[in-house]
Amino acid sequence: MSTSAWWILVVAGLMLGAVAGGWVALRLARKRFDAQLRKATDEVSQRQAAMIEQLRSAQLRAQSELEQARGSLKRQLAAIAAEPRAALERAEGRLKAAYAELDRLRGNVPDSGMAELTDGFAATRPMHKGM
Repeated sequence: MSTSAWWILVVAGLMLGAVAGGWVALRLARKRFDAQLRKATDEVSQRQAAMIEQLRSAQLRAQSELEQARGSLKRQLAAIAAEPRAALERAEGRLKAAYAELDRLRGNVPDSGMAELTDGFAATRPMHKGM
C-alpha cells in the first residue's frame, strides 16, 4: 500500500470515528437534556401542587370566614331590628312612670270608673290650673 492509500484509510477512520463520536455525544447530550427536563418538570409539578394546596386552604379559610360573617350579620340584623322595639318599650315605661308621678304629685288618684283610652295616649286628666 502506498502512502496515499494509508492517508485515505487514516482520514476515513478519523471521519468514521468523528461520526461515531458525534453520535455518542448527541446521545449523551439528549440523555442529559431529558434528565434535566424531567427534573424541571417534576419541580414545576411539585410547585404547582403546593400552590394548589395553598389556594385550597386559603379558599376554605375564606369560606369559613364568610360563613362566620353571614352568621354575625344575621345576629346583628336581629339585634338592630329588636333595638327600636326595646327603645319604644323603655320610652313607654318612662312615660307611664312620669304620668304616675304627675298624678301622685297632684294628689289625684285616677278614677276606677274612668274608661280606658284606646287611641295610644295615656289615660290622664288634663291640667286646668297647673300644679
